[in-house]
Amino acid sequence: MIAAEQVIKGYGAHPVLHEVSATFRRGRVSYLLGRNGAGKTTFFKCLSGLEPFQGTITFGGQPLGKIRPELFPVFDDCALYPHLSGWENLHLLVRRKVTIADVHAATGGQVSATLLTKPGKALSYGQRKKVFITALALARPPYVFLDELANGLDYDSLAWLQAVITDLKKDSVVIAAGHQFDFYDRVADDVFALAQNRLTRLDFHPANGDRLEGAYLAHCPRDPD
Repeated sequence: MIAAEQVIKGYGAHPVLHEVSATFRRGRVSYLLGRNGAGKTTFFKCLSGLEPFQGTITFGGQPLGKIRPELFPVFDDCALYPHLSGWENLHLLVRRKVTIADVHAATGGQVSATLLTKPGKALSYGQRKKVFITALALARPPYVFLDELANGLDYDSLAWLQAVITDLKKDSVVIAAGHQFDFYDRVADDVFALAQNRLTRLDFHPANGDRLEGAYLAHCPRDPD
């Protein structure tokens, strides 16, 4: 479980998060709704220890410093070391060496040995994302943050990502954000709306016909400039 309590974050005079409190549970995919600029990426950075903030965030009751190796944040750009090969980047992400048999088992053929021999700077946006999805499938980290990971993926890659997320949530806390509502309708269990600097858990029930597009339109008004 991840517990955020009274998290406050701003940049100068511009507030981004105000007294944000929420609980994210293992075995669930927690999905964050919000307009561009609402603060979703900032919240992920606070969770990951990449931005200072006021308030507290604990992981299974422990501070970030105690569990940092168990954390796996993925941001939209999926940045890799440009002069290292895909293999070398993958080993760093997983924190161990892996074989092509490991990759085939984890990806179902979505990632080839040829792709992994290329340097990071030669990989496309979508190919970099495939390296990160492979790392997630192999590492199976307890705490997973996915910020716009579905962007730039083709149909087969999205189906693979859905399978990876569904498998990961069995043993992990998974928090995701993105604007591909059709995709996240298939994976989201709990839905939170981030708007006007506050995070609200929604009464969202897909089995009753609730859909993310409707929740977005109802709960994410445009913030005043």
